[in-house]
Amino acid sequence: MRPLFITALALLQACVVLSQNTEAHFQAPANCGGGTCNTASSCEEHARKAGLPTDGWEIVHDSDGQPKCRRTAVQELCYGTEYFDADTKEKKCCRDASGLTWINKPAQLAKCCAKDHVWTYEKGGSSGHGGCCPVGFHMNNAVCTRNTPPHHTPCPTGTHLVDGHCVPSHPIHPIPDIRCPTGSSLVDGQCVPFHGSCHQGCGNGHGGVDPSCTCANPPVCGHGKYLGIKYGHCYILSFSDGEQLGIDRDHTDYKKNGFFVDIPFKVCNSTTDCSRGKEVEMGEAFSLQDQHGLYKDLLSTKGWINDATGGAHMEYTTDPKHAGKFTGIPTCAGGECALQLHGSPGGGALSYACPMPGPGLTLYGNPKVGQKLRFSEVSCDEYEVPLTSGINLK
Repeated sequence: MRPLFITALALLQACVVLSQNTEAHFQAPANCGGGTCNTASSCEEHARKAGLPTDGWEIVHDSDGQPKCRRTAVQELCYGTEYFDADTKEKKCCRDASGLTWINKPAQLAKCCAKDHVWTYEKGGSSGHGGCCPVGFHMNNAVCTRNTPPHHTPCPTGTHLVDGHCVPSHPIHPIPDIRCPTGSSLVDGQCVPFHGSCHQGCGNGHGGVDPSCTCANPPVCGHGKYLGIKYGHCYILSFSDGEQLGIDRDHTDYKKNGFFVDIPFKVCNSTTDCSRGKEVEMGEAFSLQDQHGLYKDLLSTKGWINDATGGAHMEYTTDPKHAGKFTGIPTCAGGECALQLHGSPGGGALSYACPMPGPGLTLYGNPKVGQKLRFSEVSCDEYEVPLTSGINLK
């Protein structure tokens, strides 16, 4: 009884080993020793009793000469891609095709690596020397080394590289940096006198080389104690990067690059006096009157930039008691003439209210921390000449 138990236990162990894709074997039945009986059929019979496959069993002898049953020629299913090892020519199965490197695809010779890895041979080594490396690397002295792009010989002067070949380059003629004097503009490379309703050469405030127009002038420039702006005249206000001071659509906030731009602001001596007059001097107060009003207002009621301070956003208001009163100092912004505005009397500098895209404006206490504005003169009546949206373009 004991030999039978040992035989069954050996068969069970053989099943475990077989499931691990190695050769399966167990002790041959006791009555089959010495080769005097049909050991293969006895192995098959014991395999059947143990619930193991019955085909492919044969008798082998261990190092002590004891007979053992071994199952051979076991065929396995490949749940992947079958190939032959490029070096050993042994038939194998690669479960993940992304790790398969074909050495000779017609002959199905390949190497199988982990996912997103490739097989590379050592440079100058024999066919058996190499290894698996991540994509973009190759084996070099048993270390995966990052691939380097091929070195291209620079092309001669007057040529450039196209698809690995040096081809002649078409000559490119640089555009000359021509700056025309006031009263003229650049047309086809020539400075020609400006003929239009504006007596000045005009553009978008970036050097006077832009096409001429009849509706906008460069930012006005202060000189000495004068700010360059005049009472009763209208101006579009822009920042150093060219974006304009506009107004929100669903709120009454004025902000950088607001939803509505091209707003003429009239420089007024007070909320009761917007008559045309002299040039504003440093220290003299003025208010800024919005000539458009709110977009829902069918009457286009004119209003004022209010006197918000301390982070509160400047808004449109029709209440003259809350109209902002400003003074200015001539300065520069983005290479163009500008004004640094301050609240009056004794107010802080005009600044961004919040650190965000499209910020609003407010008056902060520090007079040196401010946001400069450029004043470009336009008509106060939008029906007299059409306004331009070009002054906020680079």
